[in-house]
Amino acid sequence: MFANIFEELGWRGGGTLAGIVLGGLIGWLLGRWRRLRARRSILLGDARDTVVIHHHLVEVGTAADDGPAGQRYPAVLRIRALGQSELNRVVPNGHLAAVLLERAFEVTARDTLISMEGAEGSFLLETLTGFVCDRVANAPFEHDFYVMAPCCEPQELAEHQPIAILLISVSDLALFELWTNCRQVRVEHGSDGARVLTLSAMAQRFRAEQEKIAQLRQGGQRTKHIETMYVLDLALDKRTAPVATKPIPWGRFEGVLRQMNLE
Repeated sequence: MFANIFEELGWRGGGTLAGIVLGGLIGWLLGRWRRLRARRSILLGDARDTVVIHHHLVEVGTAADDGPAGQRYPAVLRIRALGQSELNRVVPNGHLAAVLLERAFEVTARDTLISMEGAEGSFLLETLTGFVCDRVANAPFEHDFYVMAPCCEPQELAEHQPIAILLISVSDLALFELWTNCRQVRVEHGSDGARVLTLSAMAQRFRAEQEKIAQLRQGGQRTKHIETMYVLDLALDKRTAPVATKPIPWGRFEGVLRQMNLE
């Protein structure tokens, strides 16, 4: 009888041990695959699992001989990061996080703004607003109206591709509507030329969107799900150190400029 008991325990113990070994092996292989996948993303510059807030500071110049007297233009663009977090922490709802990631992969060099259309886009904007305000609210600085929109510059434009939440004052964004204004802007890093292209497209879309919203409201119609960018009342630090700037090497973006009919 005891022999049968020991034999039964031996078979069960062996099966349990085999299960533990097999489970450990599967876990190791899965972890190894995830690390290789993460390394591949790094080599490709893909950081879409990260959401970063970018504050855009513009130094304004005034046209002299090459434009109407007193015309303002963006002379210098400086970009400052205000914080970042993992995508699943910024957007806790799993479905919305998947939607944002999917839309981030749909951007092109000609259209780097992440689509915020439809009901899901409106929910995403609300969620991103909460993330931004959580990071920058209650700062002791002067308030201003800022346009908020998410973008992702693809590999054709940038070596590093996170999901970026753009913040730029309404008045500064308007300076990027004309490409002739954007052409001469100076930046701290040559790669920031990609962001100038994004801001140019963003400025034109924002104006058209605001005009459409104004028309709908004037006609007493609903504007539900029309906004793809939010205007936020924020108090952000506009102070910067005098970091050296340089012209944008537009030759690096020659192919994209041709696609956008800018050159």
